[in-house]
This record gives sequence, C-alpha cells and structure tokens, in this order.
Amino acid sequence: MNESLVFCKIDEYGFPHWDGFDFLRWYTLPTNWTLSTGSAHLWLYKTAWLVYHRIILQQSAREAYIPVLLLAGVAVAEVGGTPERFKSVGVLQFRQLLEAIMQREDNQRSNATSVGSIAIQIGVAARTLHIRPDTLSSFEQFQLSQCLLDNRFNINVVAFHLRDLILYDYPGIDTSQLTDEQIIVTGSRYNRGIERNKQDIIDSISAQKGTPQRAYSEYGRRIIEKKATIMKIMRGE
Repeated sequence: MNESLVFCKIDEYGFPHWDGFDFLRWYTLPTNWTLSTGSAHLWLYKTAWLVYHRIILQQSAREAYIPVLLLAGVAVAEVGGTPERFKSVGVLQFRQLLEAIMQREDNQRSNATSVGSIAIQIGVAARTLHIRPDTLSSFEQFQLSQCLLDNRFNINVVAFHLRDLILYDYPGIDTSQLTDEQIIVTGSRYNRGIERNKQDIIDSISAQKGTPQRAYSEYGRRIIEKKATIMKIMRGE
C-alpha cells in the first residue's frame, strides 16, 4: 500500500457538500433568486462556497505559489453540478467493475474519475502527490477519492496541480505572477488537459465567436471575465 495515502482527515462538519437535493433544486426548478431555485441556487451556492473557503483558497494559493484568481476561478467553474459523493461512491466503483470484467490490468478508466468540490481526476491527484497512478489499488483509489471530498485537502491538491500546469507551458517563470493570457491557458489546461498545443489555445482567445476553435480557451476566458467579482470576494469586500 502507498504510505502516502494515509494523509487526510475528512471534515464532516464543514461547508455542506453539493448533494442530490441541491442538484434537483437547481436542475428541475425554475430560476428564482428569492427562493434560491434553478440557476440562482447554483450561483448562490458557488458564491457561498467561495466566501466560506476564502482563507483556505488564499493559503493554498500562497503555498503553491500561484495567483489566487486562478485557483478561485477554477473553483467557481467546478463547484456544484453533479452530486459530489455520487462520483466517489458510484461512478468510481462502476469503472473499477468494468476494468475487472474486461480484465484490464491498468486502471486508466477508474483513475479518470473526477472527485471533489473542485473536480479533479483521481489519477491527476495521485501524480500531483508524487504517487504513480498505475500503482493504485482499488481500495487506494477509493481512499484518495474520500480524501478529495475534504475541501481543504481538495483545494490544496488542485492548487499544486495548477502550478504543475503553469510550469508545463511556461517553465522557469514566476508562477505567482501571471498575465491574463497565461491564466486563460492554464485554466483551459485544467479543463481540457495537456494534449492540445499551447499556441492553439492562445489563438482561440481571439478566434471568431461561434467557431470550434473558440472553445479551446472558453474555460480560461470565463475566469478572466469573472475576475472583478472573484477578487472582490477574495478580498472580503
């Protein structure tokens, strides 16, 4: 067993996780800002999540030496949506079962399961923690998925993964000081991975609206579009 996986203590009394009730309240009801239903419920939850975790986000950004805007922006994009525990207790086990039935010796499919308030793949989280994803047993995958349900642990792992993504495209730079373009590239990498050429992402920023190329940088551009609001929350204003 990887000794590195004995590393977390789940906070059962922290901020409420997005669950099936939240999903139904968002997905099935019309938007009403007074009653917090529909899209209003999702955005009110995202805002409350940012406010509650503001200090942790700031601390993790400092520890990873990245802009808090980047970390908080990814959080805004990821928090809410699919009930969190469904991914670690449901999706993960289903993928593990498929691998067993297909007699797959690797665990690539199950390692691709995204877990946590700020969704991150189990395999990516393992690499960020300097653990080889292909060495994880089914139990260790489950253990890591449960750790990622702890928001403090989740935020910290995501912060260091973002630093790794920055250095992938911009080796040797001061990772705490990024231009808007660099934030867009790194944010887009978080969503789409490292397969696409960096220049394709940069070119998509100015690509014509409605073209397929424009989508390459959409995730990162949303962070910059919400920059003023995110930083106002991070400053506690």
